[in-house]
Amino acid sequence: MINMAARVALRSYPPSFRERYGCELEALVEDTGAGPSVVADLLVGSLRAWLRPVMPDESAEGRRRRMQASVATTWVTWCAALYALPMLDFILSEEPGLTPDLVRRLLDVAQYAMYGAGLIVLTGGLAVLAETSRTGNRAALRPLVALIPTLPTWLIAPFLLVYASIDPISYWVGALAVLGPAAFLITMAVAPAVVVTRCRPSAKVLRLLALSGVAVAFAVTTTGIACVAALTMNTDDAAQLITMPILAVTVAASAAALVSSGRGAKAALHRERPVDLGGDV
Repeated sequence: MINMAARVALRSYPPSFRERYGCELEALVEDTGAGPSVVADLLVGSLRAWLRPVMPDESAEGRRRRMQASVATTWVTWCAALYALPMLDFILSEEPGLTPDLVRRLLDVAQYAMYGAGLIVLTGGLAVLAETSRTGNRAALRPLVALIPTLPTWLIAPFLLVYASIDPISYWVGALAVLGPAAFLITMAVAPAVVVTRCRPSAKVLRLLALSGVAVAFAVTTTGIACVAALTMNTDDAAQLITMPILAVTVAASAAALVSSGRGAKAALHRERPVDLGGDV
């Protein structure tokens, strides 16, 4: 019997992986059991499948899926850097006298780079939505429905924090003010990436997204550089301790974005035209 946690872990694998190995993996979980260690292994395997997708034997379809995986990974890393940047700026603003001018300049550069990358991401998202509407494959957009129940928690979070500060006993209000927006941000990072893999964009759109993803990856890297500079140049021990988790997230996001976008751009620049298997779905 497969419990709910194992089913969620199995569903977290990329669609291309589930098409090829989903039945075998589900049968294996039923035979071995779905304990906490098995669920953890499934989640780690899912992360590896997203970062290094299994490619079919056909080179053209393999390149198409490589671009698809690159676009999804770049989006997630951009979201991670986008969320980490204001947190880092807020932490450093608590002790402005201890933050070197170089770190401030790097944060400004990272902020403008992320905004510019956001315009690139928005253009790519509109291209995917336009093609999805044209082909009638609106079922692929269903993961975006998950944003609807989490969006209100993001909007009312400031009011909940004010109420929690007035009534310290309302711990659950403060927890909702923190966990609600966190759930929205995570959903905002994951849902569009799932849409990209489900709607199967045409090779033409994927090529555009994969090539523009290189610029997005460099924007993410600027945030990672700013975090490294903030940790190494700030002399306040408390600020360094709080900055370390943000540093780990941004450095991991930068590395994943550079590697994945590089592979996606290589596939997009291949001399042979990728097979357009998803354009008319």
